[in-house]
Amino acid sequence: MILFDTHCHLQDEAFEGDFAAVVARARTAGVLGMALCGYDASSNLAALDLSAGVEGVFPTVGFHPHDAKDLTPAAMAVLAAQAARPEVIGIGEIGLDFYRDLSPHDVQRGALEAQLALAAELGKPVSLHTRGAEEAIYDQLAKYASASPLAALRRPVGVMHCFGGTLEQARRYVELGFLVSIPCAITYPKNEEARRIARELPLESLVIETDSPYLPPQSRRGQRNEPALILSAVEAIAAARGIPAETVARQTTENACRLWAVRVGEPVMVE
Repeated sequence: MILFDTHCHLQDEAFEGDFAAVVARARTAGVLGMALCGYDASSNLAALDLSAGVEGVFPTVGFHPHDAKDLTPAAMAVLAAQAARPEVIGIGEIGLDFYRDLSPHDVQRGALEAQLALAAELGKPVSLHTRGAEEAIYDQLAKYASASPLAALRRPVGVMHCFGGTLEQARRYVELGFLVSIPCAITYPKNEEARRIARELPLESLVIETDSPYLPPQSRRGQRNEPALILSAVEAIAAARGIPAETVARQTTENACRLWAVRVGEPVMVE
């Protein structure tokens, strides 16, 4: 199976000195694609540096809603220059977080608006964080989706990273042109809604992720997560749908490649 981890943070200090080994373990496990997502000024730089020349590791850049207060005009100018680089596959991790409220709501919305506008201008997809704001973010994303040139290219306009909302909310975002990402946390006993989403949404609308070093599968609770463990998400989706894991792996990898406009392994079709 060829797998694609659509959201990981291998630049996190939890992986210090271990990046090469983590990537090697991922490849051994069949994870040939990894989106290395930035979330603030330093992690954006690290994503660019770590991914340089490493096959199958693709950087994204952005300011997480927790760090929205740090997205000054000067920081936005740097971000725009980074985002325009050809190796940068998307803008993210961006969004709203009304759960921890580490930046004021109006500041979060302003940072999100600026980054969505940048994504639309560059024609690159976005990776969305929506914790505690799965409904509150809808209007901004609907406006962005209508402005993004990706829809005309039959490409997803973005991905709902580690989506924690309801099936009904997920369907609304799929209608806007977003994919929905299923993390290893689908294996947690209480995560029935994630399994419902994995079962009921079209398989063409799903991708998988680890959010490493966070949200390890149930079998590794309390330990560091990493891309090599993403098979647990594939198997959980397969079990929820009653289909082979190979089918889930193949389709989610095709979906990820379509999302990010990259190619990994064979056979993967990118429109």
